[in-house]
Amino acid sequence: MPLQNCIECMISFNDRNGLTTEVSKVSKRVRQEDIAKELGLSINSVSLALKNSKRINEETRQRVHQVAKELNYIPNSIARSLVEKKSKIIGFILPKITNPVQIETAQLIERKLMANGYNMMLMTTDSDRDYESFALDILVSRQVDGIFLFPTNKQNQDKIRSIRNAHIPMVLLSGGNYEPASDSVYMNQFKGAYKAASHLAQLGHRQIAFIHGGPANMEKYTGYQAALKDNGIEFDEELVITVDNYSYEQGYLSAAKLFSKGGVTALFASSDYLALGALRWCREQGMRVPEDMAIVGFDDLEAAQYAEIPLTSVTYKVEELTTLAVELLYRLITEEEQAKSKPIRIEIEPTLQIRSSCGYKSKNRQ
Repeated sequence: MPLQNCIECMISFNDRNGLTTEVSKVSKRVRQEDIAKELGLSINSVSLALKNSKRINEETRQRVHQVAKELNYIPNSIARSLVEKKSKIIGFILPKITNPVQIETAQLIERKLMANGYNMMLMTTDSDRDYESFALDILVSRQVDGIFLFPTNKQNQDKIRSIRNAHIPMVLLSGGNYEPASDSVYMNQFKGAYKAASHLAQLGHRQIAFIHGGPANMEKYTGYQAALKDNGIEFDEELVITVDNYSYEQGYLSAAKLFSKGGVTALFASSDYLALGALRWCREQGMRVPEDMAIVGFDDLEAAQYAEIPLTSVTYKVEELTTLAVELLYRLITEEEQAKSKPIRIEIEPTLQIRSSCGYKSKNRQ
């Protein structure tokens, strides 16, 4: 039975039963022409008023905005982008949706973008090189105005370089000891890990374990190894645990695995979540922290400060990083000559926030 006949049958049935039935009508999309007709203005005047152009007096602008609100007018961003030759969309590529700092970074950047009239298109790669390349192709095909990228590794540098050479602004959010193929703003995670492991070594620990998230944490891994070497400690692969995600549970289970071997007196984790999970395990086993086990995390999350035993942690300066990254991307979007010069590298050096968990009660930073 045709849909219209079904609706008529329903209305007839309800009427026979003394019921009042209202069939909602699907409204068509409201256009600027509808606002103009409602107010007796030209379409051009309405368009200018919606853009808050000073060519239209204040009273008319307010009337147009009021009617637009009443009619539930939604601007056609696609049409506007065709006129302005800007999509007003920024792409953002993450390796892992489970990384708390990267998610916080994406959220802060999205807020900063929205405050400036941009929207964000988020993609994740699961740290897969080929999918990262695919995600870049997708964003370029969607004609985004710029891209933020946490690179999975160095393997897509040629792809990144080709995108930059096509004058598509891109800001990388991680660095390392190599020359990136595009502009970058990043925390020096090598230095952060080096400071953390060195601090434990300087407190007298010789058996320092490390829990990390695999390839995505390579800078932290090499920083940990360098600190051991510089402090005369032999690297022991048995004291390194690789996890699938940055969770309390993974830290808890890793601690159980590590300490079953005995001899470990200190633990450095590549995430506060991992460190706090390990701290929980130690407390459940009756181990004293820091007397029996010193623990240091990375990221300095709020939970680190308010843990049962406040956690020493490497501070990841998310607010500073996101502010500098957005400023740099805007500069690349508006200054074409800037995009043709040598890639800009802005490095942020992390600090070590020392608390009770490593045995040195101080609010000093290193």
